[in-house]
Amino acid sequence: MKRLLQPIDNGMKTLSGIAQERIRDAILKGGLKPGTRIDQNQLADELNTSLIPVREALKKLESEGFVQIIPRRGAFVVEFSMNDLEHLYEARMMLEGQVAARATAHLTEDQLEQLRELSQAMTEALNADRHDEFTQLNREFHFLIYNAADNHYLSDMLSGLWDLAERYRYRYLFIKGRHEVINAEHQEILDACCARDAERLRTAIESHIQQTLNGVRDLAAKDMQKA
Repeated sequence: MKRLLQPIDNGMKTLSGIAQERIRDAILKGGLKPGTRIDQNQLADELNTSLIPVREALKKLESEGFVQIIPRRGAFVVEFSMNDLEHLYEARMMLEGQVAARATAHLTEDQLEQLRELSQAMTEALNADRHDEFTQLNREFHFLIYNAADNHYLSDMLSGLWDLAERYRYRYLFIKGRHEVINAEHQEILDACCARDAERLRTAIESHIQQTLNGVRDLAAKDMQKA
């Protein structure tokens, strides 16, 4: 049987926390398919741990929206929902545009320089098809902006929405011909930040999210036709 997960060998985090990261990654990358029942014994064996951390990890992943636990039946990977996709991205557009606009006036010169460096690193990672690296840098880039709004409730809400969006967004990076568009969208966001133009930044963020939604929607439609 093909291995889905790497064994746990990192003592710096709790076993359940590491298991949560590994299982989430397997879901995002398609190792664990939507709708499939999760074999907890197999995961525990592959992670080289007991069932307890796996069960704790699955409970946390259920709260994130990746897993559904059904009593007496087990844990299942949440299936794709077009309605859920639309609502999720609608919420992101409304919140992220507003938070970004609020953050504009609070961005420091040091933060703007960090954004420039992250933007360059993102471009290099994406052009080299280093998708995991790009995903991490992309999150750092956006949340450097959002956190400047200095409201941890908003930051926490957006972080939760981003976690849910990853299951849809990750595959978007593999669409041929989209790298140039993604890089240009991030450059517009950076330019709006440097200009300290709140409305321009709001528009850039909302447009960026909308374009991602369009791409994910097209992918989902194709997947549903194949099913």
